[in-house]
Amino acid sequence: MNNNILVAITKLLLGVWYFTESESPFKASDWGKILPSELSQKIAVQYHADPSHLKQINQAAFFDHLISKVDKSDALMVENAGKIADLHNFLKQNLSHITVIRVEGASRIPVIIAGYLPDGTCIVIETFAIET
Repeated sequence: MNNNILVAITKLLLGVWYFTESESPFKASDWGKILPSELSQKIAVQYHADPSHLKQINQAAFFDHLISKVDKSDALMVENAGKIADLHNFLKQNLSHITVIRVEGASRIPVIIAGYLPDGTCIVIETFAIET
């Protein structure tokens, strides 16, 4: 695994928040070499969730919503959206099979962004949505 990618993603995530009913930071990690077909099962195990609670989200729509649906008069939100746009561009340039999955079924919803390096290493970015 190229640690430089993880370091670069971690730097891009500094000060970036996922805004729902509260703010949640993003955290990047290396999940090792798992096949894309095994990702859902790994997420279900990791979050002690029934696989039926996993909902895949179109990654382009997910990022577009975070980037474009902001209050233009709120400087912090605009800055955050710009950082998320930079992150998405970096992910598209460096990872394949980018997938966004929500683990639904509770008010605290894990949101997982996963992508793959050329060597098959799965890089995961985790955050949480709060929806009551």
